Amino acid sequence: MRHALFTLFIAAVAAGRSLSAHHSYSAYDTDRIMHVEGVLEEFAWVAPHSLIKVKDEDGRLYVFEWQAPGPLQRRGVQQDTLKKGDRLVLTGNPHRGFDENRILNFKSVRRPADGWKFPNW
Repeated sequence: MRHALFTLFIAAVAAGRSLSAHHSYSAYDTDRIMHVEGVLEEFAWVAPHSLIKVKDEDGRLYVFEWQAPGPLQRRGVQQDTLKKGDRLVLTGNPHRGFDENRILNFKSVRRPADGWKFPNW
């Protein structure tokens, strides 16, 4: 019995560590905020993280890693909230390998055409 409880405890600790590791921001430079303005190429409504792909006026593609669909829906964002061709202004923390991958951790988005923004405060 003691062996079974110990095994269960180790499994629970290991599961907790992998979950917290998944949500670590260590891959991002959290001391920097970048502003990107561009046209939406794709809004990938996927788990575990939705992706906003935006191309700036110089043709550079940026990928913003956002929340999963479930949490976004609870905060009023739907799969069709952002549409290809929308002009967006976004902020995010750049990935530590940003020069190679152009990935940012999402912080905010605003659609100037109608004033929609997230977060909405």
